[in-house]
Amino acid sequence: MSHIAFMAVPAHGHVNPGLGLVAELVARGHRVSYATTADFAPQVRESGADPVLYSSVLPSAARQEEWPAEQAAAVGLFVDEMIGVHRQLAASFAEDVPDLVLHDIAAMQAPVLAAQWGVPAVTVSPTHVAFEGLEETLGVDDGEAMRAVHARAEEFFAEQGVEMTFAAANTPRRCIVTIPRSFQYRPDTVGPQYEFVGPMLTDRAFQGAWQAPDERPVLLISMGSAYTDRPELYRACLEAFGGSRWRVVLVIGRAVDPAELGEVPENVELHPWVPQLDVLSKATAFITHAGMGGATEGMCFGVPMVAIPQAADQFANAARIAELGLGAQLPAERATPQALRETLEEVVGDPATAAECVAMREEIRRAGGVRRAVEIVEEELG
Repeated sequence: MSHIAFMAVPAHGHVNPGLGLVAELVARGHRVSYATTADFAPQVRESGADPVLYSSVLPSAARQEEWPAEQAAAVGLFVDEMIGVHRQLAASFAEDVPDLVLHDIAAMQAPVLAAQWGVPAVTVSPTHVAFEGLEETLGVDDGEAMRAVHARAEEFFAEQGVEMTFAAANTPRRCIVTIPRSFQYRPDTVGPQYEFVGPMLTDRAFQGAWQAPDERPVLLISMGSAYTDRPELYRACLEAFGGSRWRVVLVIGRAVDPAELGEVPENVELHPWVPQLDVLSKATAFITHAGMGGATEGMCFGVPMVAIPQAADQFANAARIAELGLGAQLPAERATPQALRETLEEVVGDPATAAECVAMREEIRRAGGVRRAVEIVEEELG
C-alpha cells in the first residue's frame, strides 16, 4: 500500500476539486494523509483520507471576505502560508514520509517538501494553466510589489536547500487539470505535462441535501465563498426575481445580515450556504460570480449561467463562459433588476446556449475524470 500526502490551501475552490480523486485512491488501497485545517477536516475524513491538521494564515471559511483584492498582496499571503505550513508539515511527516506528494497548484510548500524528501510530486490544478498570452488575458501583475513577493519565496527556497525559482515552483512537472480542455484559454499552446481530466465531483453527502418545495424552475444565485459582502447585488436580485416564476435559492454568505436585505418574497430562499451540487442538479439557471469551482460545477450539470464576476480570475472565467456560449456575462455595476431579468431570460430562452451546455457536459463525461486522474497518480507511483 502506497502512502500519498495530499496538500491543498484551505479554501473550497481548492479542496473540493480534489476530493473525488482522494476518495478513489483510498478505495484502490492507497493510504492518503491530507494536510488541511480543522475547517475542512470533515470532508477530508468523508473522502477516506487521514487529516493532518495545521494552522493557516489564510482567511478561514468564516472570514473569506478578508482576502486582499490586490494580486501582490494575495500572492504574498500564499507565500506566508507556504513558509508557515512547511514548518508544520515537515514535523508532522518526519516519521512518516510519503511515497508521493499530490498537491493543489497553490500549495507551494508541497514541491519544496517533495524535493527535500526525494519523492515525486503531481499537481492538481482547478483552474487555467500556463498558456501563451496568460499575462495579458488574466491580468497578471508583474510590478515591483509582485517581484518582491517572488524574491521572498526564493529566499525561503534557498534557506531550505532547494534549488527552485518562484516560476519553477509554480510550473509542475506533471499536472492533473480539473477544468474541461475547451474551457482552457489557448489550449493549443498548453504543454504536454498538463492533462485535462475534467471535474472530479463527489456526492458530498456531508453537506446535506436540498429539496425544492414546489414545481417552479429553480434559479440558484451564489457569489461563492470569498466575495460575498454584496448586499446591493442581493437586493437587486430580490427585486428582479421576487414574485416571479422562479424558485430562487439565494446564497448570501456570512458577511451580510439578512435583515439588511428587507422583505424576502415568498418564492425566494435566503441561505448563508447551500449544498451547491445538490441544488445545481435540480436547477434550470445559475447566476454565479464565475469562480472556477462554481463555473465547472455549472458546466457539469449543463446549467446555463449568468456570470457576474467580482475579483481575481472570475473576470477571465466570465468572459470564457460568454465566449463559449455557455451563458452571458453581466458586469456587477450593470446588474440592475431589469438587466438581471433580461439577461437571465435571454440565456434560458436561447436554444444555442442550451446546445452548448449539453455539448460541454458531454465533453466532461468523455474526459476521463477521476478514473484518468488515478491512472496518472499510479503511473508516478509505479
